[in-house]
Amino acid sequence: MKVIITELDIEVLPRTFQGADVSQRMKSDPSLNPYVNGLPDSIQQKLANDYESLLKLFLKHKNKVTRVTFWGVTDGQSWLNGWPVPGRTNYPLLFDREFNPKPAFYKVIALKK
Repeated sequence: MKVIITELDIEVLPRTFQGADVSQRMKSDPSLNPYVNGLPDSIQQKLANDYESLLKLFLKHKNKVTRVTFWGVTDGQSWLNGWPVPGRTNYPLLFDREFNPKPAFYKVIALKK
């Protein structure tokens, strides 16, 4: 069986439930939106490591995983901004809001070598 991974992104913000049921909402709370002014380097590195681990797994099974598609291009376009907490800022993708590659991008590209 061939597998296609679609709508990939990695959420970096806290949530009180699992899954992606878009009808679920959480009450606004500043503790649930901790990175309003940007992602700290430690969290940026954790995101990069998470992407690297995930893509290594996909490459390990490249005979089965035939395609990986991301859920957007930049953090500014992510569906996770404002969900499940209205107004919060998320950073789940490989490019920042100015279309600059993030450390996660470089970790993924390095796997190509």
